[in-house]
Order: sequence, then C-alpha cells, then structure tokens
Amino acid sequence: MVKIIQTIQNWFQKLSAAQKQRFVLICTGVFVFLLTLSVLLSLVNNAPERPERIETEPERLIFNLPIPAGELFLPDEPDFVPGIILQRDRRTTWTEEDAAEFWQDPLRIGEEQWRENIEAAIDKLLERIP
Repeated sequence: MVKIIQTIQNWFQKLSAAQKQRFVLICTGVFVFLLTLSVLLSLVNNAPERPERIETEPERLIFNLPIPAGELFLPDEPDFVPGIILQRDRRTTWTEEDAAEFWQDPLRIGEEQWRENIEAAIDKLLERIP
C-alpha cells in the first residue's frame, strides 16, 4: 500500500504546474458530480409517495372550476299543467277528418324509400340469424 502511494506521489511530482491544475480540477469535478448524484438519489428514494388520482373524480372537482347553473339545477317547470284525458268515449266509426289528427300516411309524405331501406336492413339481419 505504501509503495502505491509513493508511486502516485512520484507521478504527481513529475507533472507540470498546468497539468497539476487540470488534474485537480478534473478530480474536483468528478467528486462534485458524484456528490450531487448521491444527494439526488437519496432525495428520490426518501420522497413521500403521492396518493394516486381517483379516476372517477370529475375534472371540475380537481381544478375547483365553477359549475354552470344550467348543469346544476333543473329548469323551472311551466306554471300550467296540460290537461290529461284519463278516458274518452269509444267511437264505433271514424271519419277521415277524425283520424287525420292522429295519422299521417307515410306514402304521401315520401317515406316509401325509408320503408324500403328499413325492410332491407331487417331482412339482412334476419338472414344472418342461424
């Protein structure tokens, strides 16, 4: 061990002043780097764990955003209640004028194309069922 130290001393004494200065600067830089690295690693290892964020929590609760009144409260109900007919007299016959209120012929409106498309979709679906 003593021989190794003497060899290093002899080598260091043979260096010029500029080489000695560079050598000391390099050793100091390596020491500071290792010291900083060890401090950072100890801080990371000793850091308290953060609780994981709850996935179901709404974003506005996380950021304390105000809730618009339209989303929080239901709109006001109308002041009138429409009349409800619980029962009506049964008619034995209906005229076209009576039925016109409740019926619109889809063929007159031009909905034949929709009917054909719907029936074709239903047929395809039923053909696929085993």
